[in-house]
Amino acid sequence: MQFGKILALGLVLTLGGCASFTKDEVAPVKLPSMANYANKPNVYVDFDFYQGEPKSASAVEVPQARDHLKPQLQKILSDSGLFGRVTLDEFQKQPGDYNLRLKVYNHPPNGGQMVLAFISGFSMTIIPAYATDQYSMSLENLDPQGQPLTAASNHDAIGTWLGIWFIPLMANTPADAMSDTFTRQVNALLKQMVESNSLKYSALETRIPRA
Repeated sequence: MQFGKILALGLVLTLGGCASFTKDEVAPVKLPSMANYANKPNVYVDFDFYQGEPKSASAVEVPQARDHLKPQLQKILSDSGLFGRVTLDEFQKQPGDYNLRLKVYNHPPNGGQMVLAFISGFSMTIIPAYATDQYSMSLENLDPQGQPLTAASNHDAIGTWLGIWFIPLMANTPADAMSDTFTRQVNALLKQMVESNSLKYSALETRIPRA
């Protein structure tokens, strides 16, 4: 049923036209360089995507959204240069790995409607002229023994106009807006985590010249 709603929403947006714009609540960040470290922490990332209010018991997992974003998350983590080995597969987790818990909640503004970007479904009985998707993201870092080290969160949103037929704004697709927002939010949380000094890095050995 959920996947059918995704397809239905995608069809409506394709035929009717839409344009999405990020709210840019989370600014782009420059990640610290860890190029001078020979040994970087290995991490397993437990990633979940929910529809509903953050930490609400009524929030529902959306595996289609999670699986759609996994390749992008893998690329963000690999390109960051912050880690040694990175896996999103629990079966590839190894002893000594840090456990990063990343959660994304897609929820509507108070009393408002949302499009759920391009990756999730909702009621198709009402299609507003303008709708907002809010994205609350949290990242928790646990040490290899499972003890919590750091936790941080942020928030961003995407506004979407529906029924736009005639202007170049349709180049601003929901997919592009979601990709941009997701990348900025993840990188901002990674920067906070690294700057908290909760991860262990080993510097390159300095060779002492012989006399």
